[in-house]
Amino acid sequence: MKQVVVAGSTGLVGREILKQLDGREDVEVTALVRRPGALGGLSGRIREAAFDFRSPADLARLGADIPCDLLVCAIGTTLRKAGSPEAFREVDLAIPQALVQRLAELEHRPTFALVSSAGANRPRGLYLQTKAEAERALVDSGLPYLIVRPSLLLGKREEFRLGERLAALFLARPYLFAAKLLAPQSRTLWRYAPIQASQVAKAILWTCLESPQGPGGKVLSGLSLHHPIMAGFTSHAR
Repeated sequence: MKQVVVAGSTGLVGREILKQLDGREDVEVTALVRRPGALGGLSGRIREAAFDFRSPADLARLGADIPCDLLVCAIGTTLRKAGSPEAFREVDLAIPQALVQRLAELEHRPTFALVSSAGANRPRGLYLQTKAEAERALVDSGLPYLIVRPSLLLGKREEFRLGERLAALFLARPYLFAAKLLAPQSRTLWRYAPIQASQVAKAILWTCLESPQGPGGKVLSGLSLHHPIMAGFTSHAR
C-alpha cells in the first residue's frame, strides 16, 4: 500500500491527482490543506490534513503521523495573486524547498514529484527563475524525483484567469491540431504544446506508481510529458 501525499491539492493539477487516486485500492492518500473541508466532491478515502507549510512542527509530521512514499508538489501561484515578487517566491520556491528538506531528512527517502514549468531549464524572468531554483533544490537533495514541465495548462480553474482562458480558446486547439497532424514526434513543437491538467496528473502517477525509478530522477516535458509511456527514457534536470 503506497502512501501518497499531495501538496497543492486545490489547484488545477492537484485536484486531478486526487480525482485519479480517489478510486484506487493500492494507495492511501493524504491531501495537505489549509482548512479541512476544502476538497468537496471527493470520497472519504482521501484524508485531509490541516497543514501550515511554514510551520516546523507541521513539516515534522511528514514521515511521522503523515506517512509518505510519494509526495506530489503541485503548489503554485501567480505574481498578481501573491502581490509581490517576494510573496510569489515564498509560495513557489520556499514551500517546495521546505518540503524537500524535510523529506531528505528521513531514513526512508520518499519520491518527490514536482510540477514545474516549460522553460525552467532555460530560465528568464522571475517566474521561470523561481521554478528553476525549486528544481535545483530537489535535484541537489538526493531524493528520488520526478520533475514535470508542462506548458499552458488546460482545465477548469476555481479562479478566473483571463489570459489563460483566451489562450485556451484561441491557441490550444489549433496548436495541438497542428502538432498532431504535422509533427507528431517533434520535441521542439511539443515542448510548448498546451496540455490538459488531467494528462499531467496521469503522467505523474504512471511514472511514479506504475514505473517507479531507482536512485536519481526523471524529467518529463514536451513530447515525453504528453506520451510518458511511449517515452521510455531517463533524463536529469539541467
